[in-house]
Amino acid sequence: MHLESLSNGLGGQSMVLFDMACKRLIPATVSLTADTGWEFDRTWSNGRRASSKTYFDEIVVPLGQKYGFDCRFVQAVDKDKNPLPGLLEYTWQVANSGNFKGLNIPMFGSKGGRVTQRCTDKMKIRACRQEARRMGATTNCNAQGIHLGEADRRMSGRFLRMEGKWSIYQTQIAVTEKKEVDGKIIKTKTFADIKWITHYYPLVDLQMNRNACQRYLVDLKIPYLLSSECDGCPHKDLARWERTSPEVLSELVRLEAKFNGEFFFTDRRIPLLEAIEAMQKLRASDPEKYAAEADFGCQNAICGV
Repeated sequence: MHLESLSNGLGGQSMVLFDMACKRLIPATVSLTADTGWEFDRTWSNGRRASSKTYFDEIVVPLGQKYGFDCRFVQAVDKDKNPLPGLLEYTWQVANSGNFKGLNIPMFGSKGGRVTQRCTDKMKIRACRQEARRMGATTNCNAQGIHLGEADRRMSGRFLRMEGKWSIYQTQIAVTEKKEVDGKIIKTKTFADIKWITHYYPLVDLQMNRNACQRYLVDLKIPYLLSSECDGCPHKDLARWERTSPEVLSELVRLEAKFNGEFFFTDRRIPLLEAIEAMQKLRASDPEKYAAEADFGCQNAICGV
């Protein structure tokens, strides 16, 4: 079975695609929202603060029912079909264990490095692909909410063809190959096709940027999440940290302290509240730099949309 799906992160861009899918303006027939277990502190465009699950239940589900559209909130499972622990729970487990090698989120190391980002693949991509397979998909074309100004965030893929208005890409995965040359191991990065999955970016093909997406939703009176990242995502910029509730900041401070100065939530590599204060001082000295909210810093096309 061929499945046309929408990766719905619940942010403004995703919700524009969701409305388009409901109205059959794009070919997606199911909206898949992955539950990361760490999106409890989301600020809505109408000023409300609630979890992503609350937004899904109160906004997405009723809209889906209005148009007879299939929308699902899905969680990744392990090889034994058991749900994976949420990112917040898992990160606390790693922090309390004292063995930090199991970290999945891209925290900043005190020695200048950074943890490899495994959270998106493990909690979001896996959840949606598992659900597609459960639905019987043998091939899957997935719509993604990258907007026109985020071309550098497109996921790995090679252009295949045009289907109507849409530029279809073959989804790929990065593969590291090792070769021995003159007694030395040389690593090269290549890309391999994930043969059953393709993807496209309707907002890019429609030439829609972030502001256009927001105007679209305002005109329809559909509230949206101002940003859809995890509460403790190390990709958050100053605007996102300032939207974080005092209660969540307090928990993140306690969690960060568990890493004993080895890992931090910001590239300042100092305690979180000190880092936020330092960024605020920089903004005061150079307000133009911080005049507009930056695009989400993550280079993965699935998060923050």
